[in-house]
Amino acid sequence: MSIPTKMNALVLKGVRDFNIESVPVPGIDSDEVLCKVDTTYICGTDPHIIAGDFPDFWPTGYPFIPGHEWSGTIVKTGEKASVLGWNNGDRVCGISHCGCGYCEMCLKGRYNICLNYGHEEKGHRQYGHYTPGAYAQYMRSSVKSIFKVPDSMSLEYAACVDPLSIALYTVERSRMKPGDDILILGTGPQGLMAILCAKALGAGRIIAAGSGERLKKAEELGAIPINYKEEDVVSKVEEMTNGNGVPSVLECAGTVKSIRQACLAASKGGVVSVIGIPHADPSLPLKRIVLDEIELVGNRANPNTARRTIELLANSRIDLTPLMTHKFSLKEFDSALDTFENRRNGAIKIATKPNG
Repeated sequence: MSIPTKMNALVLKGVRDFNIESVPVPGIDSDEVLCKVDTTYICGTDPHIIAGDFPDFWPTGYPFIPGHEWSGTIVKTGEKASVLGWNNGDRVCGISHCGCGYCEMCLKGRYNICLNYGHEEKGHRQYGHYTPGAYAQYMRSSVKSIFKVPDSMSLEYAACVDPLSIALYTVERSRMKPGDDILILGTGPQGLMAILCAKALGAGRIIAAGSGERLKKAEELGAIPINYKEEDVVSKVEEMTNGNGVPSVLECAGTVKSIRQACLAASKGGVVSVIGIPHADPSLPLKRIVLDEIELVGNRANPNTARRTIELLANSRIDLTPLMTHKFSLKEFDSALDTFENRRNGAIKIATKPNG
């Protein structure tokens, strides 16, 4: 395949200042591949990066190419990547985290909390956050951050592996066992994907707290709905469980109120698995957390769950099609972002197509 010297990319030049520009196609190192991007989904983090909500962190500077939920085809392979079994023509999907591979956390398999985070000179990357990402026609990636896509799976479908594997990690960290009830606070894309993962792993009753169209979608996916705008979530959960609470709680809303509710709705000895990030630190019911041995578990990204996520999708244990709602060309990113941020026409997962 002939590789051009220039490509179209979404270039972020400042706070909410972006445009589609022609930029050089990136070169690659020995352990990297260059991919022609098929699909890049809008993640809930992307609007925050675009809005400058993480100054000097995500990104560390401008200009910058965001985007990290992606899939594509390898068109150029580094020497070491080739030795490791990667070839031109391989269909792949990517995740955002790439650990250095050498620190204590990486050696434990916890590369999502790599001790060399932010030090690209030591081998760390986080694509679409502070390392250039996938809102572009071509994507440069370490082989540590890509996974082969089965021939039976479309690349558009596979581009959701990153967020779905985060949802899987969050469910697993709640230590939910088959038959256990689980409460999921928040019915955005992560909450809805968590419903699908909990169902695939054999949850008993799946209770979802949310509102509006997304709560209706949660019910369609098999969850018991609680409208937090009309009902007290903790009281409703107590009513449904004879006052015991649920053993596994997932906090996917990221609000001060919902994190506190999660701790109060958990059963004795329960686990609260948190993926939402609030704008302010909540006031936690520590007396209850201590006396009832409630465990509060933080989750960052998706270490070691992407391959299992691909298997769940390939074997039809999870069907993502109800969440894949919109599709735009990359040149229409303005409209795509507006549709995502304002939840227009039932928007949940919005695909962008850098190569048309």
